[in-house]
Amino acid sequence: MKNLVLSCFSALLLFPLTALGYGYPAALGQGSSMPGVDVVSHGFGGVMSVNAGGMNLFGNPAELSNYNPSLSASIGPLILKQTVDDGLGKHSLTYAGLGASSIQAGFNTGSASIAFGIARVRDYTYKGEYFFVDTTGLEPIIAGFENLTVSGGVWEAATGAATTLPGGISIGASAGYRMGSINYDYYWHHFTETIPDSSSGWSREEGEFSWRAGASVPTGESVSLGAVYASKTDNCPSSIAAGVRVGNIADYSPGFGLEARIYDMENKAWSANVFGGIYPDQNLYFRGGAVLSSTGGTDSDASLGISMGATVDLGRTDISAAFSYGNEGRNGDVFGFPQADTIDDIVTAFTVGAVIDL
Repeated sequence: MKNLVLSCFSALLLFPLTALGYGYPAALGQGSSMPGVDVVSHGFGGVMSVNAGGMNLFGNPAELSNYNPSLSASIGPLILKQTVDDGLGKHSLTYAGLGASSIQAGFNTGSASIAFGIARVRDYTYKGEYFFVDTTGLEPIIAGFENLTVSGGVWEAATGAATTLPGGISIGASAGYRMGSINYDYYWHHFTETIPDSSSGWSREEGEFSWRAGASVPTGESVSLGAVYASKTDNCPSSIAAGVRVGNIADYSPGFGLEARIYDMENKAWSANVFGGIYPDQNLYFRGGAVLSSTGGTDSDASLGISMGATVDLGRTDISAAFSYGNEGRNGDVFGFPQADTIDDIVTAFTVGAVIDL
């Protein structure tokens, strides 16, 4: 039994996997997408194509032209809960990974704007545990357990530039390097002392050139359209997003917007985001978003997530926080549990950050 488990599991990882989602599919595939690249985009549901605030270097680089010199920093965790129903009961585990985290800086040079920074663009955190049953005796008994721990993620360091053409059309591009290490540790233990434990470890590396290109077109007073394309690398799928923004929400004015995104063009994983912000007080701004998404897998259901955030304006420094909640259900692809009926992944993300005018 031990050799069969290890052989099957090792063989599975030799295939080119492109599954998206959270939990086990993400850990073996191309990782979980972040809820945003900084605290502002996180509060709007991860909007990328239009200028909703933030630095935009890892969103739509065409929007860099709208910023004065500034420095941005964000960090926060992802809290993931997996619940498996195998027909005999529900089994849950909770674990944490690193969420939307970035450092970005930007400044104007006259005819163009320049930005540079680093951001976490994929997370691979997963913790799987399975207690297997021995059915060779008179009665089934729990004979041992196995677990899989996956850690790591993909970061992107980039520099971008943007300029505004006649008619107010902005174009921009960024280029850089995606890097990271994804580490796998597998352990197998049988309760019978005569059967030795087994363990193995392996890793995957990301190190590849990456780029983004985008455009922003004003279509009326405080109304603009935006689109952005991000390239594919070994452990990150290509993506394209387009949206509309009504109201100058980047400058803390009331407004709303819509965005559609295909974040894995090969597997047609998609999301649709409705977002908006209000300004109830001179120094306080609230934002939020509702996101309908699908990982593109045949065994996964479309899921609805919510995001919300707030900013306190302290003059030259803005302090922000964001929170999001999402649930994804599927009926396959989970560590252990070969007879799993349903799998539910609940992802809760928190981010805090600050923007400092230089």
